[in-house]
Amino acid sequence: MKFFCCYILVFLFSNSVFGLKKHDSIVNTTSLQKSPVNTKSTEISLDSGWEFYWKQLINPNEFNNNYTHTKVSLTNWTNYSLADGENLPSIGYATYRLKYTLPEKNKHLSLFIPAIYASSKTWINGKLISEIGKVGTTRSETLHRRYSQIIPLDTNENQLDIVIQTANFYHNKGGIDKPLVLANSEHLSNVRAKRIIADMIFIGCLGFIGAFFLLFYLFYWNKDKAVLFFAFACICLSYMGLSDRYAPLARIFESSSWVILTKIEYVSLFLAGTAASLFFDSIFTSFTHKTYSKVIRLSFYTLSALVIFLPAPHFTRFVLPFLILMMVNLLYVTFIIMKAIIGKRHESILLLVSMILGTVVFCIHIFIFLGKNANAIIYVNFGYVLVFMMLSMLLMNRFSDSFKELEKAKEFALEQKKEISVKSKELSNVNLELKENLKQLESSNSELDSFNHIVSHDLKAPLVAMHTLVTFIEEDLEESLDDNSKNYFELLKGRVSKMSALIDGLLEYSKVARGKKQKNTFSFNELLIEVTEIFDTKNTFVLPEKDSEIFANRIELEHVFQNLISNAIKHNDKEKPVITVGVSTLNEEYLFFVGDNGPGIPEKYHHKIFEMFSKLNNNSEVESTGIGLSIVKKLVSENNGTICVESEKGLGTTIKFSWKI
Repeated sequence: MKFFCCYILVFLFSNSVFGLKKHDSIVNTTSLQKSPVNTKSTEISLDSGWEFYWKQLINPNEFNNNYTHTKVSLTNWTNYSLADGENLPSIGYATYRLKYTLPEKNKHLSLFIPAIYASSKTWINGKLISEIGKVGTTRSETLHRRYSQIIPLDTNENQLDIVIQTANFYHNKGGIDKPLVLANSEHLSNVRAKRIIADMIFIGCLGFIGAFFLLFYLFYWNKDKAVLFFAFACICLSYMGLSDRYAPLARIFESSSWVILTKIEYVSLFLAGTAASLFFDSIFTSFTHKTYSKVIRLSFYTLSALVIFLPAPHFTRFVLPFLILMMVNLLYVTFIIMKAIIGKRHESILLLVSMILGTVVFCIHIFIFLGKNANAIIYVNFGYVLVFMMLSMLLMNRFSDSFKELEKAKEFALEQKKEISVKSKELSNVNLELKENLKQLESSNSELDSFNHIVSHDLKAPLVAMHTLVTFIEEDLEESLDDNSKNYFELLKGRVSKMSALIDGLLEYSKVARGKKQKNTFSFNELLIEVTEIFDTKNTFVLPEKDSEIFANRIELEHVFQNLISNAIKHNDKEKPVITVGVSTLNEEYLFFVGDNGPGIPEKYHHKIFEMFSKLNNNSEVESTGIGLSIVKKLVSENNGTICVESEKGLGTTIKFSWKI
């Protein structure tokens, strides 16, 4: 609101100080009116009574009655009519001439000549005053340039004979479209100085704001695309204002193409509109329609592409569609801002004030562009600066909010860091305990190795000796032993053998999955053939028809199948056991199965069979320690697999297990 009040004060002050009184003078060659220029702020507008020579470039000393002309008022020559009633084309060349008598006792007068489409050559009283660009009768001969100029007049002469040659081969407008102004030299200089100051404020402020936010985005805060769009819009508008008013590139590169420079200026204008719209969309993305940014990009990029690829003068016609599109865009923006205000978005009020002021300034700019008021650009520039300062405040407010959130995140991170520090200490203590447990585990493994040695040597040795001793006693008493005694001796030797087998099973179980696991690739069917060769030929083995390549620890897998097949044969009640083996691959693991045609296992014993020393059949004829399936389960578990039983009594048994690849 402070900025808005300052703008009103500047506007009123500028209106009172810079306001210009205009007195139009209708001048012709037969009746020359003398208009006194007594005050410093009085202007005489030379906008009518001009001789217009179409398709003729005439020097001041060449005028005669042979040249045809018409009397015109200064406006775009496409508004002039030919003899057949058709309007003149924008492309062409012509000569303007005006005779005017200066009032007596007027000194220090100057003539203001506006920028002409698109190159010009000016004489006053037969003296060549200036040549802007190069006037020619063809495109190749013409060098397009357009600047306004102030020409001091000779105070010793009281009659003006103004001759202006102009040529246009690039713009959809042609000739002199604004009146020449005759006024006090000091007054015109003051007006130009004030407009330069206003332009420099506009160009400098927008350029600085754009460069500041661009660097801010690139080096400090690239998380908010609104900052980038805003910076790009400011830079484009700053360049457009500089190029439109002063054309620095054309002055530096004197032979450069005016068409290319104008295309750059137009594209900058359209891209500024694109960036401004995307800036708005970034701020209110939750309120705008999802196709808004796509429509904006498509519209402005299409205009930019047409400007780039279309030849002169066609590309110069797209300013008006751009202005219409911007007005429609502003209406939509206003609607979205009202929605945001209802939605209680705190930045909406500031943006609404900016948009209202921007809309007013933009309408004035359109008014200026159409040539209705040449002085209001002073106020327009101040208005634009205020609008962009408000938008800068909005961006900084967004950054402030983000910074506050970042500070909260930092505080939260510090708290988390403290908690992590505490947890780290706890983890350190756990690691110490783990190391201690690891030492104990290594010690236990060492003791287990010692135990295995004791079992394998110290326990098995007496059993072997006992078996041998029983055999010797049996041989010595063979003649005196009856049948019962012989059965007792056989039973005793069987128990000793079973005890030895139990010790071997325990040793084998303790060694399962110890040490490094080495995996390699091998043929599954070859493995099965090697396993089945150790069994009786009366058994029938059904192996997979299609061989498979298996990547695993071959020794462990061979041990598993040897135990499962052995178990299936050992507990089979058929005369000809049939053992079926298969494999498939699913989700990075192998699925194996071993099935038989044996008596089956009731469901209530499916889990019990994998327990150590567990035997469902107490038949002494079946030699079993109850450790084989326990070893199988341990090996499967060590390879990240699971094992299960599918069986019903009298229908055979199938054991399935998975094996991680």
